[in-house]
Amino acid sequence: MDELTPKAKWTVTQPWRGFFGTALTLWIAFTVTAAFDIGTFLGNFTLLIMSFVAIEAVMGLGWGGKFPSVAGWPQPWPGVFLTGFMILVGTLAYFTVMLFLSGGANHPCTSAYSICTVITMFFLVLAFGMWPFRKTTVPTRGFLTWLLGYVIAYIILRLFNFTLLSYPAGVSPSPIPPVPFYAPGGPLAAFAALAPTGPFAWETALAFYLWMVVFLFVFVLLGMWPFSKSPSLMKQPVMGIVVTITCAILALIAHYISIDLLFIEPLRHLLNGVCYVFGLLFFLVMLQTWPGRAISQPAGAFLNLVLAIGIAIVAFYAVGGFCQWHFGKAFTYPANIFSMANVMLGLTFPAWAAYMAFWDFWPLPPTPPPPGS
Repeated sequence: MDELTPKAKWTVTQPWRGFFGTALTLWIAFTVTAAFDIGTFLGNFTLLIMSFVAIEAVMGLGWGGKFPSVAGWPQPWPGVFLTGFMILVGTLAYFTVMLFLSGGANHPCTSAYSICTVITMFFLVLAFGMWPFRKTTVPTRGFLTWLLGYVIAYIILRLFNFTLLSYPAGVSPSPIPPVPFYAPGGPLAAFAALAPTGPFAWETALAFYLWMVVFLFVFVLLGMWPFSKSPSLMKQPVMGIVVTITCAILALIAHYISIDLLFIEPLRHLLNGVCYVFGLLFFLVMLQTWPGRAISQPAGAFLNLVLAIGIAIVAFYAVGGFCQWHFGKAFTYPANIFSMANVMLGLTFPAWAAYMAFWDFWPLPPTPPPPGS
């Protein structure tokens, strides 16, 4: 395989290494999306790929490459093996959810559950550091965290109310009253027994939870600053609790500004959050914190946070333009929101994480060790 490895200097330096990986993974994401009509893309396929993301979060961030062990393997075999392991475990989760929670067919309620599992998994791994399973073996704490994520996400989902489509026109304030969604007379009435009827409208609740993970990634890019300045806050479960509460407060502020003051419809508020996560992960994963890492911290991290806004705007128009071109007349509310979010959250994000963590940017040379290591 060595003959496939480029030798040019740019292949091991940022940002060119990251630009190459971004172009490759976006091409894969767009190619996969182009293979589906919007109904299939937002149906079982959504649940399947989101099931991959949940276990991928544990593999890449929780296990950190320690399990399954591929030490000493030359690329591309670690990438092939770890991707296959992710697909196997994710497929098992997919069929479990389909059989026991989804009535045999994916629908918005189950898709929302899959999104909640991914968000919850990030908090369990990044904020709580896989507490309370840290003292168990590496594979045990990973699988227990993964299972706990599904349980907590299910509990959170019970707070959502899927009875109505709150903004049928896709704007706020809505010129049209809410219409039945899972309620009798709605398009999903056949699945009404499976849909939660909690105290919070599902669009608002899902957007709020998504924005919590937006701020979690902000803190990750900041190296958990300012919490990292206090050793007492960096101990578990204190750190996890403080970070989660802080993210909830910031998400509530974002909710108030966006939805209550600017009258942005909740699902569009959700999409804005997904786009910003796109920008954050572009600098965190693909560019490996370049260019901010060359500046004293946390100033360098704040630079990346600002630059991520520009990438978010580009992603909104680029992904939106592609989806509108491909899906055509079917690109209407709320399918337009979820199709764009799915390209980013379900395809591009996990492709970035897998390409960096599992494949190490192959066929480019392996990532060089940090200076002075």
